[in-house]
Amino acid sequence: MSRWRRFRHQNAILNGVSIYPSAAVNAITQVNDLSRPLSLVVSIEPNHNTDRANPTLKETVRDPNGEVIATNEFTKQFLTTIKPDVIGKYTLTIENQGGSLVSVGILFGNLPFVGQKNQLNLNLFGGLVTGGILAIAGIIALIAGLIVVIVDRRRNTRNKTPSK
Repeated sequence: MSRWRRFRHQNAILNGVSIYPSAAVNAITQVNDLSRPLSLVVSIEPNHNTDRANPTLKETVRDPNGEVIATNEFTKQFLTTIKPDVIGKYTLTIENQGGSLVSVGILFGNLPFVGQKNQLNLNLFGGLVTGGILAIAGIIALIAGLIVVIVDRRRNTRNKTPSK
């Protein structure tokens, strides 16, 4: 299974979800590793209703036993991490407490670049940096090779004596 498919399978990703006033939307993610924190990212997407006022949303996360382990109210983008205590399915509920329709994007689960103790895992980005450096070195070598070929051709044409 590719990394992207595994990421999509293990995390709840909702994009462009509309939440009516006094309504809620749920997302569920499976936790199999208690050493990695659950990450929650909620982005309020701009539309004609959210341009007028900041909508008030409330997030609630419940563990597999139904106990509330996190709850917050917010009006803009929201990012948090939660330490899971029990293996199982965790449920996120986003409730629209405002008076107008709101569209949100939600990412709920284990992000690959957030490791134990909420530390950023930069090993994931190491390959990207190395690839970028090698690409730049390759471009520089290509330019240097072209310069050598051009200079060599000019020398050869200057050194040729006209034959009579």
